[in-house]
Amino acid sequence: MTATQPTGAAQPEVVFGFDEGWSWSAEPLSCSRTGGSLEITAPGGADLFAMPGAHEASGLPLLQRTIRGDFTAWTRISVDGAAFGDAGGIALHGPEGWFKVCVERVKAGGWAVVTVLSRPVSDEALGPALAGPEAELLVTREGPRQAVFFREAPDDDWRFVRTFFGFSEPELRLGLFVQAPFTPSASAVFAPVSLRPTALPDRR
Repeated sequence: MTATQPTGAAQPEVVFGFDEGWSWSAEPLSCSRTGGSLEITAPGGADLFAMPGAHEASGLPLLQRTIRGDFTAWTRISVDGAAFGDAGGIALHGPEGWFKVCVERVKAGGWAVVTVLSRPVSDEALGPALAGPEAELLVTREGPRQAVFFREAPDDDWRFVRTFFGFSEPELRLGLFVQAPFTPSASAVFAPVSLRPTALPDRR
């Protein structure tokens, strides 16, 4: 994929602000806007994960909106996190389960793209390493197939992270989140979410 055209062709694009259509699943510690960007701070313990016997958490404030059919959505995320697990990202929720992709601080102290798919037990995957706590994340859907991409600089090409099959219902909840599973709090700044009502033609 080219850096400037995520869908590989001219397509209608909608840039969501953070007013109409969005709602919170639970209140974050704080939320503020600067220009078109939104900064979210999550309280300590905020997380969404389901691995019985290892770690389970369901208290994650999500800023969500309904999305229907095929789509491609992306946003730039910059995370302020002090320790392992602090992250900011994009989530999808449907009747069959949920998925999240995030810019996350890893155990070694650096940053990476991390994905978690839960139906209902969480399948976690450590993705590409990042130079720092900022990246643009993209999620695209065609029917029951989803794929995830990222890029660090705005003029970089999009790079593939993972794909998965599921979420067959036409209506899903698209969300933004910040998590702080093991620290007192973490914050992230989100650029306005861009949306195209089509899937990527090439998802690899």
